[in-house]
This record gives sequence, C-alpha cells and structure tokens, in this order.
Amino acid sequence: MIACIAAIGLVACGAPAPAAPLSALRIVEPAQGARLTINTEVPVRVEYRGADYVQVHVWVNGRRVGALPMQPGRTDASLLWTPQTLGNHVLYLEARDAGDKLIALSDVIAVRVEAPEPTAVPTAVPTLEPTLAPTPEPSPAPAEAAAMTATPVPSPTATPGVTVSNDFVNLRAGPGTRYDLLGRLSRGQTARVTGKSSDGQWWQISVEGRTAWVLGQYVQANDAAQTVSPVEAPPLPTPALLKVAVAPTAAPTEAPPMPTPTVLAEPECNPSNPYWAATLNNAPDYTFCTPVPFEFVPNASPDPDELVIRWHIYGIQSLELRIDPSGDDCGMGSRGLRQPVPFKEDNFRLNRRDWPPGGYKIGLFATLHDGRIQDWGELHFCGKG
Repeated sequence: MIACIAAIGLVACGAPAPAAPLSALRIVEPAQGARLTINTEVPVRVEYRGADYVQVHVWVNGRRVGALPMQPGRTDASLLWTPQTLGNHVLYLEARDAGDKLIALSDVIAVRVEAPEPTAVPTAVPTLEPTLAPTPEPSPAPAEAAAMTATPVPSPTATPGVTVSNDFVNLRAGPGTRYDLLGRLSRGQTARVTGKSSDGQWWQISVEGRTAWVLGQYVQANDAAQTVSPVEAPPLPTPALLKVAVAPTAAPTEAPPMPTPTVLAEPECNPSNPYWAATLNNAPDYTFCTPVPFEFVPNASPDPDELVIRWHIYGIQSLELRIDPSGDDCGMGSRGLRQPVPFKEDNFRLNRRDWPPGGYKIGLFATLHDGRIQDWGELHFCGKG
C-alpha cells in the first residue's frame, strides 16, 4: 500500500499506461501494405489533431481523390475510394487552413491493388454410357494413305510490336533524348515495331502512319520484335549557324558605355506554342509549356548510382518535385520527398545509395496561375542504401 501511494502519477500498482497521443495527421485505414481489390470501394479513414485544420485532402498517386471538412469536436473522418487500376498505389494527406494554405502532410501509405480471385466453377461429372466396340475399317492402300496425309498449314507470323509498360513513354524523332519530342503513348498502348537502334536500346515504331522512336526500358517488346533488323538513325538536329559580318578595323576611339544586357523572356505560353503541353500529351487540361521534357540525362555522371534529371517548364505559378514509394521490380520503397524546385533545371542530382532499398517514382507537380495542380511526367528508380 505504501508503494502504491508513493507511486501516484506514475505507472504502478497495475494501473494502465496512458495512451500515446495521435500524430497530427495520419491514415488509419487502409493499413500500410494492404492488398485491395480493383473496382471495390475502400474506406479511407483518417485521424487528425490541429486547431487550424479546416480541410484534409486525400491524395492517391499524386492526384486528389477527395476533401474532408473538419467537424468541431471530431478527430476522425472518412471517405470511400474505388481503385480502378492494378498495381501499387501511394496515399497521403494534406491539411489546409481557412486560407487553403498547406500546413501539414501525413506519412505515406503504400497499398497494392489486385484482380479479384477467380471463383471456381464446379464441373459436372459426365455419366458414362456403354459404348459398342467399333467395327474396324479396312486399312487403305499405301497410295491412298499418302493421298490422305494432311498438308501442314503454316501458323500466322506475329507482328513485331511493343506495349507501354511505364505510365507513359515519350515519342522521339530519333533514338536519343537530343531528338525532338513528337508526343507520348500511355500505359497499355501498343505500336508496331519497324526497326531498332544499333545498340538495341531504342525501338523504331509506327504510330498513326508516322515513324517515331521509344526507349526500350519503358516498353515490353513481343518475341517477333526481337527479330527486326537495326536501322540507321536519322541525323541529329543542328542549330542554325549565325553568320556574322566582320567589319574592317577602325581607328581606336573612346568606348561608349556598355548597354544593359536584355534578358530574353519566355515565349508566350498558349495553344499556338509548339511546346504547349496539351498538344504534347494529347490531354486538353495540361495548360503549360515544356520545351525540355522531364527526363533522366544519360551518361551525365561517372557514378553509376548518381541520377541526373532535367526539365524546363513555364507558364505556371510554382513547381514541386515529389518522390514516393512505388512497387517496381525492386520492391516497395519506404521514403518520400516534397521539394520546391525551379522551373528550369538541367542538373538535378540524386544518388540511389541515399535511398533505402525498394522502388520509387519521381514526379513534377505544377501549380497553375488559377490554383489548379497538374502532374507532369514520372520517372522511376531503385534505392540501394
């Protein structure tokens, strides 16, 4: 009894430990690593604790799927989400205040969406009927047997083709990132293969009667495509040379004041611009311009684990780079990143050794001048740390 009195305020005498306080913002359901079924409603339940929270936005794979208004006296809310694509999905929350300012982010939850298990159909057991022994037919003469031998019918030859296995793949005018960007194909789209590059890294394809090239690591080629022959790459585009007339040397005079250099502004970003993203991606809601696509720069670092990324976007208000876990061939990653970045970048670097083992995807999220957020591009890598 004395020990119990002395321990008032502490965990003693069998008293239960106080419950740990909730984190400021978290997803309670679904659980980390949950396996869900495609086209089946899933409750997304969240818990929150913050005096300034007015709304919580629910994001899946970089797209907002719903907003939950905060109720006075409540610390939890939920909505229903129906996954409509197979594979790995990343969920997280954003808390916003009365001015729609982002004030908190939750941890990332990674789940996997799978096809439903097939339902076994019972097979009826046929009732065996007694059969009469057949009367043997007389064997044909050798000449007749030769005449009756079936001539084998050749099987049709498969058309060489590729299927996009990444979320998208860029179409280029030649086998390399220095060639012009012609457009995109999305996951699951197919194209006929007409050739390959001399190093076997790029496929030449035909899309709506036009010739384009795709990088092999973002598509799945069928067996017939392996038999196509290498084709000569088109010449690289070369910038027009500026001809400068050299004036005769004049007598030295006092140099005039140096003029203030003029900073060239970006061309106007509208549908007439050749880099208008809605044209490049065949999606009318993309309303910014991208003269340099979001892509890895090949052979840019002597370190094989260091990745160099470039992009150039304008006609927007702000730009954020996000890295999220993605269940690729190397498994599911376990870290994330949110980082504001400049509109123009040619040398963004990250090292695979700095990231825990598993798969990750990198995306750019542009905030437009009207406040809408649009994602542009998706790159993947495997952590090795």
